[in-house]
Amino acid sequence: MWLEGGLALCLLVGAPEVGKREQREAFEALATQAQDRDPDKRRSAVRALAEFGGKDAWTLVLGALADHESKVGDAAQEALAKLADPRVALELFGRLGLGAKDERVALRVAEALGALAMPLEGEKLARELASRDGERVRALLGSIERLARERRISGPAERVIEAVERLERSGSDPWVSATALCTLGELAPQLACRRATEALRDSSPLRRCAAGHVLARLKPPSALSGCLVLARDREPMVRLRGIECLDALGTRASMLAIVARIGEEPRLRLRWRAVDLLQRMSGLKHRLDPRPWQLWADGLPEGGVLRRAALAAGDARAEPAQTTRASGFAGLQLVSDRVTFLFDFSGSMWMPMADGRVPKDVVTEKLKLALEALPETTAFNLIPYTNVPIPWSPSLRPARRKDIAEALEWFSHCREKGRGNFYDAARLAWLDPDVDTIVVLTDGAPTGGLHSDMDLIVPRLVELSRIRPVVVDSILVDTPPGALRRWRELSERTGGRLLEVDLARP
Repeated sequence: MWLEGGLALCLLVGAPEVGKREQREAFEALATQAQDRDPDKRRSAVRALAEFGGKDAWTLVLGALADHESKVGDAAQEALAKLADPRVALELFGRLGLGAKDERVALRVAEALGALAMPLEGEKLARELASRDGERVRALLGSIERLARERRISGPAERVIEAVERLERSGSDPWVSATALCTLGELAPQLACRRATEALRDSSPLRRCAAGHVLARLKPPSALSGCLVLARDREPMVRLRGIECLDALGTRASMLAIVARIGEEPRLRLRWRAVDLLQRMSGLKHRLDPRPWQLWADGLPEGGVLRRAALAAGDARAEPAQTTRASGFAGLQLVSDRVTFLFDFSGSMWMPMADGRVPKDVVTEKLKLALEALPETTAFNLIPYTNVPIPWSPSLRPARRKDIAEALEWFSHCREKGRGNFYDAARLAWLDPDVDTIVVLTDGAPTGGLHSDMDLIVPRLVELSRIRPVVVDSILVDTPPGALRRWRELSERTGGRLLEVDLARP
């Protein structure tokens, strides 16, 4: 049997109570298709069942959350956004949802609750926050934040606020605590502002980043001073968040502060991020020299929020000349000195091109040129990925000649094949506290892991970047237009760039 739990139960009980033979036959056909060996047919069945509606059809959809093919599980998770039956919604808090023994199902439901169009009871949400599964709690906090923003939490808010605040004050898991602080920003803004101000000097850089997110979003009177503190933080990830939060404030004072960071910031990616934000705000094409930026900022009006320039497609931030003397990789100039390269080793990497060469060998040549041109002040890592990430090193290594030679030797002999689990590879790279940039080379079509649908991957990673800022630069090979749109969104929302390449060309 291809699906678990809900599907088996529903089929044993029998067809739904429908009035027309045609409806019954249609349901039975979909139930049969939901067990097909072809995952594409199972995915189509799940989507059709969500449109069909009814308790028994939704039970099948919930059962599909456990499908071992991520494309089917993703389809079931996305289908929950259409759920409007309160009876079925109760099942999301039971053994077919958050109470499922399968951790993937519980995590999917925790992520999906925020997308439901119907209100959810705050008391039930608060009880679920007592789980000891940190990843599930973070996902549930993200859903509660979205529900609060869209006013879809029913009943008194006190219990859910208390539960979120308790997690925010707990120091046992900095990731959970930082996420809870962001959630408080939607549930209890005044409380969140007080807690964010206190968190500015917290020992956890994740909590300091979350504090910046809250201050930039809610903009209390203390926001500017708080963001200035973050922009001068000892941790680069926090300084990056501080620069981005100054941009979100959008005032003359905050622009002057960003200009000052260009001249003071030691990390290459952070200086370029400051330039990128100033280009977006101004429409100008100045680069790393702070003097013309200073002249521009000096002429801005006092008071109020600035209007961002409407950049035309292909204007300042898309300009390929945003480079340094450092090397490039596959045509993308590197603007980071703390970078992890991700490589999609799924099937397309091994399919011979028209000239007989294999893409993997072409990538190896391009990587050699890129790494050998890096200054020794750069630190890097390599993570090919198939069904699982395959890191060269547990963390960044300095770009010394011997380390580069070792990395290239390892990469040239890495011949792993399998699905392309980008989601887990990206999250692994994200966990290295020294990384400020991820450069991913892919055909743009993830095929493995918990999530392979970019419609689910992008929001998860963007949400992650609020408390652990990382820039994603994307190099795409033969990517279909629909996927290209999502990759562009991921790069733009994390402050990165996107480049389409043809590996067959010199």
